[in-house]
Amino acid sequence: MYLPKPKTLADTGLSKELLLRLTLRHLQEEGTLSMPALSDRLCLRGSVVEPLLQELKILQLVEVRASGRSGDIIRYALTAKGQYEAQELSARDGYIGPAPIPLEAYNRLVRSQALGERCIRRDQLEQALSDMVISQELVNTLGPALNSRRPLLIYGHAGTGKSFLCRRFNKIFDDDTIYVPHAIAVQNTIIPIFDLLYHWRADDPMHNQSEDMDSRYVPCKRPLVMVGGELKLDTLEVHFDRQSRQYRAPLQMKANNGVFLIDDLGRQGFAADALFNRWIVPMEERRDFLSLPNGLHFDIPFEQILVFSTNLDPETIADEAFLRRLGYKIELGAMPQDLYKKIWLMNLEKYQLVAKDSLFAYMVDELHENSEKPLIACYPRDILGIARDIMHFNGQAGEPLDEKILKKAWSMYCVH
Repeated sequence: MYLPKPKTLADTGLSKELLLRLTLRHLQEEGTLSMPALSDRLCLRGSVVEPLLQELKILQLVEVRASGRSGDIIRYALTAKGQYEAQELSARDGYIGPAPIPLEAYNRLVRSQALGERCIRRDQLEQALSDMVISQELVNTLGPALNSRRPLLIYGHAGTGKSFLCRRFNKIFDDDTIYVPHAIAVQNTIIPIFDLLYHWRADDPMHNQSEDMDSRYVPCKRPLVMVGGELKLDTLEVHFDRQSRQYRAPLQMKANNGVFLIDDLGRQGFAADALFNRWIVPMEERRDFLSLPNGLHFDIPFEQILVFSTNLDPETIADEAFLRRLGYKIELGAMPQDLYKKIWLMNLEKYQLVAKDSLFAYMVDELHENSEKPLIACYPRDILGIARDIMHFNGQAGEPLDEKILKKAWSMYCVH
């Protein structure tokens, strides 16, 4: 994607007032800056920054200073009046960073990078899930579900690998590069978007090497935003953080063009109905309506794969009307014994344990059968991990794993 660096103030799509304020904040932060250094910080050409500095000089907010041995390096600093103005600004808005892009440009960007009608192929899905042991039946269900672009509910017993599975959905698009702006401007309010928690930089030689590419955008992999029981409703709205004095973008905004996973559905500190009601319009119209604390309303695209995951009965946390709006409901349950054995063997190798084939039969026919525990993915990983710990503690590392140690590990793990 070609995103040219703006050549004039008009090309930025931003108001002069916003850029003047941001320039003052950078000068307040650094003390003195040359115009090239200020251009780098704002991610704008000198042809845009120079008129801003000239206007600030006329307003007596900025003065010119020379530094260096020969005095030929021109630097800019705030005057006393400029310091006062910058302090007033920083009390209201603490953002210091690259210039934002306008809301309209952000909306166009997200829609242009949406998955849309793009089809996920079987080989792509299998590659993304290659480190998992799953049935072809599940692959056959997941593929159409993800291609539908409709919200997806994955439910089942705790330990069946729901979260492990969902965290791999964005790996389907590992070869994709999208662009995420450092921040957007809604009128003169700056909202940071790029977040190192969710956005992983991608290698884009054209963007990195071309001076003509707009560096207000960051080339990234498609994001994965994952939240669980800690989710609060206010994180789905634009929020002003009084400590940092910055606005925080809602999570669904950071998840745009990627995957948004709400894990442990029903375990949040609020009724699930409140969350479902919040999502009804975005799910149906593929756009979300937001507002700033000053009452200004605006909308953004809702372009992401939305996934809910829970180990609760869906009918106890959602009414029938909402469940109908979810495109696919996929249950993860007990595994067939052949797949369960693959996980057993993988974890024996992972923990560097040696065991006879008869020990797997003992695990299934005795331990699982007697305790009526289903064959789910978490047991080999967790039980063998405990067995390894016991053997290391007893100085038995390298010896074959036996029934006695396995039974001890089982009893330490399972609640009776």
